[in-house]
Amino acid sequence: MAVKKLQLTDKLPLMIRLGIYACIFFVIVIMGLPMLNVLAVSFSTAAKSDAPGLVLFPLPFTLEGYDFIWNFANLWRPFFTTAYVSAVGTLIHVFLSSMAGYVLIHKKLPLRNLLTTFVMLTMTVPGELTLVSLYEVNKQLGLINTSTAMIINGAVGGFSVLLMRNYFSGIPQTLAEASRIDGATDFTIFQKIFFPLSIPGVMTIGTLQFIGRWNSITIIVTLISDMKKWTLPVILRWLLFESSSTSGTAYIFANAKMAAVALTAMPLALLYFFTQHFFSTGVLLGATKE
Repeated sequence: MAVKKLQLTDKLPLMIRLGIYACIFFVIVIMGLPMLNVLAVSFSTAAKSDAPGLVLFPLPFTLEGYDFIWNFANLWRPFFTTAYVSAVGTLIHVFLSSMAGYVLIHKKLPLRNLLTTFVMLTMTVPGELTLVSLYEVNKQLGLINTSTAMIINGAVGGFSVLLMRNYFSGIPQTLAEASRIDGATDFTIFQKIFFPLSIPGVMTIGTLQFIGRWNSITIIVTLISDMKKWTLPVILRWLLFESSSTSGTAYIFANAKMAAVALTAMPLALLYFFTQHFFSTGVLLGATKE
């Protein structure tokens, strides 16, 4: 017998529903106007972009801001540097965090609860408090001003380890026991069984890690002093706040600056568009499994 599902809006009075829609519309306007302004200014001419006031439609439409910032300002260099360190760092992070999560599900692991507690405690320490020691360690290893420093720092994260541990805990252990009887090693079991069955969790930590690495500024400016090796967010910060006050540099119009903002945000928007299903499912299941 089919049962008709009742919608939440069917139970609410009309005035309350109108109030909810009004609040949602208000939030969309507040969040959407700055984004629309950035896009409109980026597609405007240099003269129009520097004019005061809020711009919502580019008149006339032009790509000169994107052409200037990509070629004249050499934005392609930090763009590909950011893409490289973000992609490689994310792959390493996903692999190591998944391996650590797999290790923590073994009940015979000595001090398993203590290790899990330690991983959880690392999430309570603000990253800013570790910058001095982080710089010193990388200096002693000779990693200052290298791409390796941007990749290996943050190679494992407490949140990612615990999320993957929760995922792996929900997979029947009988699969692993049957594989061991057939002679499979723990790494083979992890690679062939646990990892493929936890794709939503993998995509979740991968998406979060890629976004975090792409937007990272603090660690980059701490470890990288060579401007040619800066990533896109650091270059963007310099373009928006410091380039106009630096003598000897060409004036950068607002359309070029907003084009840099749009180019920085575009890959993340596309990434979230393609991974939002895995992202929402991964966070929910990873948080509820025991």
